[in-house]
Amino acid sequence: MFLRVFSTSLLALSLTPCAFAQSVPINHEVSVGFADVRDADDNFVGVSYRYYLESVDIDEQPWTISPYLQRTNNVSVDYFGIDNLDAINVNGEWFYSNSLVLRGRYGSVANDSRNYEETLHRFGLDVSTFANDHWEYGAGFDFYDYEESFFRSGDKITRSDDELSVSVFARYSSFGTQMRSFTPGWDVQARGTYFDDDLSIEIDANYYVKANWSVGVSAIYENNDSFGSDNVIELGTDYWFNPHASIRFGLGYDTDDGNLGSATLLGTFRF
Repeated sequence: MFLRVFSTSLLALSLTPCAFAQSVPINHEVSVGFADVRDADDNFVGVSYRYYLESVDIDEQPWTISPYLQRTNNVSVDYFGIDNLDAINVNGEWFYSNSLVLRGRYGSVANDSRNYEETLHRFGLDVSTFANDHWEYGAGFDFYDYEESFFRSGDKITRSDDELSVSVFARYSSFGTQMRSFTPGWDVQARGTYFDDDLSIEIDANYYVKANWSVGVSAIYENNDSFGSDNVIELGTDYWFNPHASIRFGLGYDTDDGNLGSATLLGTFRF
């Protein structure tokens, strides 16, 4: 059983007034989040740490995506838990000039209850390139190794399965790698993934009103040959109080069920 959680997110912050600082260097990023996930018996709690191998200058570019626009190599690890579920992900992103980008990832999910256990390991790699300062495109794959065990009539039964997913993606940013002054604009990402009998399309579009403030919409469409489709649309906003603290809030609507599909509250801290 593959568990899908649409929401991520969390918490709290300093209400320091916003001021545009000049070239504030950043190497560390911590995000903490919680969400009331629909159909779950407990709250989602997660934390993430990212280390930038070169300093990121927070200046005239949109603050949220400054590391991406500056092509900054980084590694990250994150954890989340919900009820008996624990998940750890490790990611790395390497930019080799504008000719090659490599993104590697490993994830482990464990669901451990009294009479039932399941584990899922994921290994993935994305390879992409930049057509110019504004366009990136590429492809990737993920390999999944799944195992579950449970007791039936006193006997322990173990099942396992392996699956492979493939994806293509593109990203457009109206902001270049160098900006002398901020100009409002868009950052749009799209990804299509085929996994077993499941086709999913994800679109994430954010409009940066100011360098420290964006509003956006994300949409997830999933179509399964056996179970039909599932669609969630989320509206959100991301606001930086200063170069070191931000909050992101979003609410999603499930267009198939007509119910709340996701809720996001995320606090991010850089230093």
